[in-house]
Amino acid sequence: MQSQSQNILTFKKEWFDFQGYSPHKGQSKLHFPEKNTARFFVIICGRGYGKTYASAKEASFYASLPNKKVALIGLSYRKSKLLFDEIWRTMVIPNKKDVAKASEKDQYVRFTWNSTIEGLSADNPDSLVGDEYDLVILDEAAKMKQEIWDMYVSPAVGRRNGKAIFISTPQGFNWLYDKFLLGKKDEEWESHTAPAWENHHAYPDGLENSVIQERKRNMSREVFEQEYGAQFTTFAGKVYPFSRALDMGYFPYNSSLPTYCSIDFGYRMPSVGWFQTYKVGGITHINMIDEIMHEQNVKTDKLVEMILKKGYNTTEYYGDPAGMQVQGQSGLGDIEIFRRKGIVVKWVRDKISRDKASGETHVRSFIESATGLRRLHLDKKCQGMAEDLEALRYPESQDLKPVSMKDGYHDHGGDMIRFFFVNRFPIKDREVKIRKR
Repeated sequence: MQSQSQNILTFKKEWFDFQGYSPHKGQSKLHFPEKNTARFFVIICGRGYGKTYASAKEASFYASLPNKKVALIGLSYRKSKLLFDEIWRTMVIPNKKDVAKASEKDQYVRFTWNSTIEGLSADNPDSLVGDEYDLVILDEAAKMKQEIWDMYVSPAVGRRNGKAIFISTPQGFNWLYDKFLLGKKDEEWESHTAPAWENHHAYPDGLENSVIQERKRNMSREVFEQEYGAQFTTFAGKVYPFSRALDMGYFPYNSSLPTYCSIDFGYRMPSVGWFQTYKVGGITHINMIDEIMHEQNVKTDKLVEMILKKGYNTTEYYGDPAGMQVQGQSGLGDIEIFRRKGIVVKWVRDKISRDKASGETHVRSFIESATGLRRLHLDKKCQGMAEDLEALRYPESQDLKPVSMKDGYHDHGGDMIRFFFVNRFPIKDREVKIRKR
């Protein structure tokens, strides 16, 4: 027997078919969630995705159900009208007998089955006060102030246990990025990216479409990834040129390849990654296959257990030489605790390799070389590493920006991946002595 949510999704498909609406791949991410438990949906899309049309279709479907209240929130009333006009064209004009009350000017319609749709403005927060909704769509949410969600929309949907859809092109690592990340780990949140070329109606050749390729040639990489690739990026201060679209995929463990483990010790938030290396056309590539990331307050003994439980046939372990320092009442350093558990951790003594600025430059060359070659590939399960690579920043106050900022969260993953590259691929073009204990 189908659940209520499954029944609704089935009805939605039939309703779209009846209307002659065939959502493309990217739009389907908005209409057909993967999580039955999700109430909040973050859809990050590229230019030409068709977000206005898709949002209007989702709103009109919801309003076709009895006793539903739907709000369309734009950056201004003029922007919300773009959504409302689609509702007016498809639901009001052809079905006047179904309309109990309507005002195109006021962006309001109430149907005979007691469902309503209204257009509201984020630049007039007072219009959002005191009401309650079953569905709210925030159009271009990344450009709105966070308080629109925190102070106005969240309480409004909470009172009816309603849903909210955040649909937007990205605008750097702002508050919407934080909500996007919730979709990867919170059952009430779901998040998707939808690059422009997933709209096969506008771009029938996908990424190879002539318009997309022209934009790619004439835009900087970061601007293109943001505006068309639907990737969170920034135009200044980003340490690594990492791209989920280009650098993430399915790269599972291969028992025939050498496996390396890199460790950033630390009780508060250790970071561990597993890497495999191989050659393509004589060029070494690296797959990051797994991780332990963003686990807080993990004692060293427990961390060893978590690493061994993974069961990978690990060729070498790399880590921070600071792990030699004695910690706590045990009188042992992290490296010594690892050694007593059967894991020998190695590290370079070379000053250039251990220099943080040099190490970050070294890692950057593997993510993207000067010729555009990309040699670091992350498996889909390495979401924590992807998050850290995206978030690491140089201090804004520094002109030369030699070293990334420590924020107590993302820098641990940055240190871990740096330990791997400077140990496995020493910076100096010579044999580097490796000390082990």
